[in-house]
Order: sequence, then C-alpha cells, then structure tokens
Amino acid sequence: MRDGDKKNGSNSHNRRQFLTRGAGAVAATGMFGLAGCIGGGGGGGDDTVQVGGIHDLSGATSDVGQPTGRGTRDALEWVNENEDLSFEINHDWVDYAYDVPNAQNHYNSLTSGDNPPVIIGWGTADTEALASEVARDEIVYVSASYSDKLLDTETPYNFFVNLDYTSQGRAHAEWIANNDSGATVAMIHNTTPFGESPVSGTEAYAEELGLNVSDNITLELGANTADTQVERAMDNDVDYLIHQNTAAPMQVLMSSVSDLGADITVMGLTWTVDEFRAQTAADAFEGVRYVNTNKSWNQVESESPDGWQIIQDSFEREGHDMSDPEIANINYVRGVAHALLAVEALQRVDDDGGDIQSGPAVREKLIEMDEFDARGLLPTTLNYQEEDRRATMLGQTYEVNDGEMVPDQEIELPRRTEWLP
Repeated sequence: MRDGDKKNGSNSHNRRQFLTRGAGAVAATGMFGLAGCIGGGGGGGDDTVQVGGIHDLSGATSDVGQPTGRGTRDALEWVNENEDLSFEINHDWVDYAYDVPNAQNHYNSLTSGDNPPVIIGWGTADTEALASEVARDEIVYVSASYSDKLLDTETPYNFFVNLDYTSQGRAHAEWIANNDSGATVAMIHNTTPFGESPVSGTEAYAEELGLNVSDNITLELGANTADTQVERAMDNDVDYLIHQNTAAPMQVLMSSVSDLGADITVMGLTWTVDEFRAQTAADAFEGVRYVNTNKSWNQVESESPDGWQIIQDSFEREGHDMSDPEIANINYVRGVAHALLAVEALQRVDDDGGDIQSGPAVREKLIEMDEFDARGLLPTTLNYQEEDRRATMLGQTYEVNDGEMVPDQEIELPRRTEWLP
C-alpha cells in the first residue's frame, strides 16, 4: 500500500494473539529499564521483518522520548493489525535511557544473528557513535536525531524525517533577518552532541544574513534554572535566543525569561516545544517561535489526513486520552512518521519482488521516494538523493499563542552543497 492510500480495513492479526506473542512492554533485566517486542516475538522467517528499536523512555531526553517512542510502537502495531502486507513487522525495542553504551549493547544484540534491514533509533550521540557500524552492516537507521553529521557520504545508511538541526537554526536566522534585520542573536544549547550540532552552522548563516551574533550560551538538559543564562543574554543585548534542547529545559528557560522580565524572543528547534508545555505553561511559552518539519497535533486533527486514522485507532486500542497533551502532541505524531518511513520503504521492496530482509534494498527504495509525506502527517513531501540525504529544506514555523502552536510561515532554504558535511 502506497503512502497516502486509504487503509484497506483488513484486520488479519487477532489482538489477543498479537499481544500474547508480542511480549508488549515487558520489564527487562540488567542494564535496560524497559524493553519489548511488537510482532513476531523475535522469531525469524521470510514472513517476518525485524525492525529494531532504540528509544529513550527514562533518560535525559525522555520528556520528548516517551511520546515519540509510543507513536512509533503504536504505528507499527497498527500496521501489523490493519495493513494487508505479505509480512509482519517484529519491533524488538529497548529503553536505552539516553546512554550510549546501552544503545551499543542493544545494537550488538540486534545484529548478533541476521542483521535487521531497519532500526528506528533515537539520540545524536548514540546515532553518531553507531553510524560507522550501521554503514558496515548495511542497516537503514531511521533516527530521531536530525544531526547533519549523519548526512556524511561515509554514513550512507542514516536517514531522518525532518529538516536537519542546523537548517532549523538557519530557518530561524532567516526569519529574523527578514523581520528584524540588524538584530542580535545567540544560540543557547546543551553540551551534548545533540545540543552542539547546529551551533556553528547557524551562527555562520546568521552572520551571512547580516545579523549580530553574540557568544553562544549553554543550558544543560537537567537544568532547574536559567537565570544566569538569561542574565548573560540580557547583558549582551541579545534580541533572539535560538534554543537547541528538549522541552523540559525549554520550560526552565522560559520561566527565567518571564521571571527576569527579559525582552528576548526565544526560538526553539524541533524538540523544545510541544502541546504539553505550551498548554501547561502557557504564560511562559507565549510568543515562543518554533520550527520543524512535522505537523502539530492540532493540524493533523483538523485536517484528518490518512495518517490520522492510525493515531485515532491506536489511541482507542491503547486507551490513550485524546485530550491529554502529554501524549497527544506533536512528538507522538513524529514517532508515527518515523515508523511510516520504514514501513513505506519495506512495502515498496516487497511490491517490487525484492528482498525485504535486505538493508540495501530498503535503502534503494528510500532514495527512489519523492512523494512520501507520512500519509499527510508532514507539511511537505520528502526527497532523499544518493549524494544528498537531506529529506527537505523546508521549515514550518510556529508561534505559541494562548497555549496553542499556531502555524506561521514556511521557510524554504537553499539546498547548498557546502552545507553538507
């Protein structure tokens, strides 16, 4: 079934049998806090495709990792239950708690026998650490890290469903240049590879656009105050802070901006804003700007694209609350999109009579895609190229207004080759 097609209504997998053999969300022993298996229970066979999973449900980025991972797992279960596929997807996943050695150990486990054709992974540090092994083992790795380092020609099996982090920062810089030329801007970020990924490229583009660039500021994932950081920005006459972090430190930052009365506009990258924070800390988040290449929860709910059916069915099946923004948010939608990229590529391989157990075959179909939009969950179609795996150069911007993520304008960046690693 092609992306964007209507679901066929087939339900070839009995729910009780599915849960019994799938192990659901079982408690794990040893280093992992939680692990599970959706689908074939770890078995092999031509009719079962292994899709590994590395999620953060309890670590430093679990504030956004939980809904994203839930969206991925729910979508894969929905596909197994509803799509008329000739194969079943076995999603052998683990909560690696944002710990690189844990990710490495699960990768070793996934590749101890026949390599899976696809793994759906998470963070920047672990994804970058695994990238050379992924290339060697020829496994398509769909990550929740959107680091542009993963686009290197030496790591040809890394893919993601978003504008890369650095281009997100550039999109904010372009908006500032178009709306407040001559303003002073600074990056604020944590010191993980995730946090540092967009800094230099964003600063360079901001300077190119004629903006004044102040020294970047650090705010760690576990911060409980950002007063010092905001005071430093105020001392440097910063007008705009471009923030690379997750939603929890973003809330800390916005609280300090509010408490100190700073006249600073904060602009967040992909993981800094979601409906949960925008609604529960509406006053602090008022006026925050945001960019990514996924539709918000309200957008997909109001537009009701084909992908919305997956979300509705999954919420009903799992007993999720549609009115709870802690799960009913943009990151859940994002997790579904991650899963659908893997599913679409596998289906295309199968439709063409190829080997669904082959990572190279799956990669070939990803490169051939030019109309994938995750069944309407993305604001644009993705286009991977052999020498340029930037999925898109479009950034959808938002502004938080009265607790809502309100779509603003789309910013289309130039596809410069010098921006590739």
